[in-house]
Amino acid sequence: MRLSLGILFILILSITSTQNVLAQNPRDIHIDFKINAEAIFNGGDVESNSSMSDDNNGKSPNGKPSKFESEAYASKFVNWEIFDTGNNSRNYQIKMLDFPWTGNVDAFSKNPLQGGGKKAKAKIKDNTPDGTLKYTIRFEIRNKRTRETKTFELDPRLKIRRR
Repeated sequence: MRLSLGILFILILSITSTQNVLAQNPRDIHIDFKINAEAIFNGGDVESNSSMSDDNNGKSPNGKPSKFESEAYASKFVNWEIFDTGNNSRNYQIKMLDFPWTGNVDAFSKNPLQGGGKKAKAKIKDNTPDGTLKYTIRFEIRNKRTRETKTFELDPRLKIRRR
């Protein structure tokens, strides 16, 4: 019985350790940018009418999208996707234009990174050291009825890790 409990303890410990290692394993990251296009287009503040999330425990210390920080890894891809969560999303077309960036690390081969649609993808350079960069999501909202187009910005952050 004592041997069985010891084996069970070792098995549980190894599963927990494996999960921790897998959770910290460098991987591509996906960042979602959700907006209420109608509210923003009609004069609402981008900050108040948007939210950000990612699949790697990104967070904002004050809950605002402009302070949102995602952890990303050298030699991996960052994938962005923009969604219209407003009530009249069929009346608006949204598109990410580009992503100019600044910071204490040289993370990408181009500045600005190109957008061009609802999705964008860029690879962090293999030799990028640990550091933080601020980037701007420049996006466009087009009112499908009036054909009027307006451009907006939001400035979140990426924390680069070499792990």
